Amino acid sequence: MKSPLAIVLVLLVAMITLLGSAQAACGPNARCPADASNYLLPHPDCHQYYLCNQGTACEQSCPPGQHFNSYHRQCEAPETACCDIYIPCNPTV
Repeated sequence: MKSPLAIVLVLLVAMITLLGSAQAACGPNARCPADASNYLLPHPDCHQYYLCNQGTACEQSCPPGQHFNSYHRQCEAPETACCDIYIPCNPTV
C-alpha cells in the first residue's frame, strides 16, 4: 500500500504537467480591435504576447530566448525588443 504522501506527490506532479501543457488562456480584451484578426499586443511578461481575433485575446509565447517587440509586433532578441528595462536596449529600425 502506498503512503498518502506519495499519492499526493504523484497527483501534484500530474497537475503541474497538465497545467504546463494547457492551451493558451483566451478571453475578451478591450485593447483588441473588434474588427481585426491576427492582431498582436504586448503582454506584461516580455516572453509573451496576446494574439487578438475579433476582440478576443489569447496568450502566446515567444520562442525560447526571445522577447516581444511591441513596436515591430514580433518576437526578437531581448536587446532589440527593448521590453525588459534591465536589459540594455539597442533597437533596430
